[in-house]
Amino acid sequence: MFDFSLVTGIDSSAVFSFTQIKRYAEGRGIRLVFVNVAPATEKAWRAGAFVLTDVIMMADLDRALEWCENEVIRQHHRRSGERGDLINWFAQAFGDRALADELLARCRRIEVEPGAVIVRAGDAASSMYFIGEGRIGVMVSTAEGHEVRIRSLGGHTMVGEMGLLAAQPRSATLRAELASVLYELDAANLDELRAGNPALVERLLSYVVAVMAERLAFANRTIGLLRR
Repeated sequence: MFDFSLVTGIDSSAVFSFTQIKRYAEGRGIRLVFVNVAPATEKAWRAGAFVLTDVIMMADLDRALEWCENEVIRQHHRRSGERGDLINWFAQAFGDRALADELLARCRRIEVEPGAVIVRAGDAASSMYFIGEGRIGVMVSTAEGHEVRIRSLGGHTMVGEMGLLAAQPRSATLRAELASVLYELDAANLDELRAGNPALVERLLSYVVAVMAERLAFANRTIGLLRR
């Protein structure tokens, strides 16, 4: 992927270099994605037949990243035993299959279509979700009222946990980017687990902390790159 947002023009030697890159990529089954290309540059490339075959042109970086993510998912998606996969994930996260079985038994399975809103920013948070299959976008609104995706989460991770655990309104809107399967753990079942199986809740909270630490580290790296 090449982001041209800071590029104001391109000369013949640069066009030649990109042509060489394209040939190299085609020989290895790689597709090139160009983002924020100025109209004059795109026109010149189209005139030279550079972007007529196997080159993707996108208007903004977020949509380009989403396209790439969906292509990777499409090529590598496996329709295996969904429930078995989830149990294995929980068992690995908690270090105990019996705890994994009990947690899954407390969750409600939900299927959502692409584009479906799961929760909206500002809503009361009464549940968290484990993503069994698909992809969920985390969306926030800017001061101008535009919706921006700040994170995209795939299978075998969780979303919405902070609102539930902190008893705070939703800070973001969750929208399905692909057909997805979610497992919802609501506040009532979490309270029952606290009373009946505190060991499971302790493992769950430890896992939540580990995931949050990983996401914070990722956010810090992203901020550092944007400041360069």
